[in-house]
Amino acid sequence: MTFERFTVKARQVVVTAQEQARLLKHTYIGTEHILLGLLEVPDGMAAKVLHQLGYDKETAQVDIAAVVQPGTKELSGHIPFEPRAKKTLELALREAQKLNHNYIGTEHILLALVREGEGIGAKVLAERINPISKIRTAVLASVEGSQNVAASPWPAGTPATEDTVSTASALAGGAPVGSHHLLEAMLRAENSMAARVLRELGVEPDAVAAKIDELDPDTTTDANPEEAAARKMEIRLVDDEVHLILRDPTTVTIAKKVTELSDGPIQGAGPVAGMFVPLWRSTNQLLLQIQRVLEPEPEEEDGSAASKVAKVVRTVLAPRLRR
Repeated sequence: MTFERFTVKARQVVVTAQEQARLLKHTYIGTEHILLGLLEVPDGMAAKVLHQLGYDKETAQVDIAAVVQPGTKELSGHIPFEPRAKKTLELALREAQKLNHNYIGTEHILLALVREGEGIGAKVLAERINPISKIRTAVLASVEGSQNVAASPWPAGTPATEDTVSTASALAGGAPVGSHHLLEAMLRAENSMAARVLRELGVEPDAVAAKIDELDPDTTTDANPEEAAARKMEIRLVDDEVHLILRDPTTVTIAKKVTELSDGPIQGAGPVAGMFVPLWRSTNQLLLQIQRVLEPEPEEEDGSAASKVAKVVRTVLAPRLRR
């Protein structure tokens, strides 16, 4: 399946669905992974609608874990879509056509997930949102409320442009896409006009990467609090303990207040453990993502948009992680 008409956020859903399947060590991408992918793009219309209906990422993870067991082997290379997931992505095109949209956004994928109806994604939603038709109603209301503006702020572009924007979004992670993410993604886009021009002018990707790392984005219009805080984080292994270090002033101030109120460190004992579960899960997901970036590149690449993005992300991030 091709993804030319998918918006940046919709492509991010597809990439994230593959990541979710890999995290669960599944040999396929199912509708449950697509649902998780939708919820991992919080600024997409699909996630916003589901949040309005009281359904979030943590709930989905619990619901899916109750019906699907994780695999037992680490996976590498391409993970195929199972038939129901493939049908869902095909139905997303039809949903877009029914609304006279010339793009496929996260809202169309969610409508397709509900319309397919038999996959795990739709079934876990139906258990929580009754009737499940509420989702379609809410999506259509949101689409009308947005005055039919495409979910992506980008105009229709060439394959090189779509690959660049998708890669920049992946490099930004959960933070807003900055011009520095776009610059690196543009330089790494295979056979793109922009990359060719810059290279013929003597602009080397590695030199650009080094300069981006040297400069402080907080002194530019690309400053944002999430990335500023993340740049002060560190993960260390001390004997048999993993230390997650946060140094941003806001977090430190909150931690001081909590420590003062609790009269000491907070431990995940008894019912308190439930409060620590999201942090534990997120930390493991982050470590697994870093592991995949650092591991040898899979021999089999299928040429899909997701594979291209994953390859560029490895190229950009691996040297930084090995410092």
